[in-house]
Amino acid sequence: MIVYDCEIVKAIKGKEAIVPGIEYCQGWKDFPGMGISVIGVYDFDADQTRVFLEDNFQDFQTLIDRTDLVIGYNSIGFDNQLVAAHGISIPKSKNYDILVEIWKGAGLGPEFRYPSHAGFTLDKICELTLPNVRKSGHGAFAPILWQQGRRGQVIDYCLNDVFMTVKLVDHIMEHGFVAHPKNLGHISVISPLNYIEEGGDIEGEEPTE
Repeated sequence: MIVYDCEIVKAIKGKEAIVPGIEYCQGWKDFPGMGISVIGVYDFDADQTRVFLEDNFQDFQTLIDRTDLVIGYNSIGFDNQLVAAHGISIPKSKNYDILVEIWKGAGLGPEFRYPSHAGFTLDKICELTLPNVRKSGHGAFAPILWQQGRRGQVIDYCLNDVFMTVKLVDHIMEHGFVAHPKNLGHISVISPLNYIEEGGDIEGEEPTE
């Protein structure tokens, strides 16, 4: 199984001020217009971290084809749709989205609804569940850095998100829960190792950066 995370080329307009000289896409649903700058991957079977850029995206497809499970955080709502818009196919049978499994464990529906489903970000879940595991920046700035030529920083940011997700997967496989971000309790989460037998694919999430 693998964990993966993507960064985009064109920025998305949000609360931040528009940066002169930076290209923006048409919003969170403009997956073709976003472009993909970096795909970061951790391969559990090979115990290997990998980076895919435009010149070797096809190698990522090869990796998907030979693995049994593709894990992400909000991957069904974002990353899977992003890579699909750029010719990379992830079979539904291989999807494991940690965010969706957390929502389900919290007694919420699998599709994003505000405000009940808000607040379950990767950074917040890791902060409460895993001491000293935090984001190294904010995803909104990654495409700006990419367009400014600061690509090493973007790759580093992407791989840190992969690292955080892997640590979360390890915790779920060992303990079966994550901390609840809205109270002092825990949320039971199905292990990726049992997901194929007990779970299934759900679609329809909104990005929750």
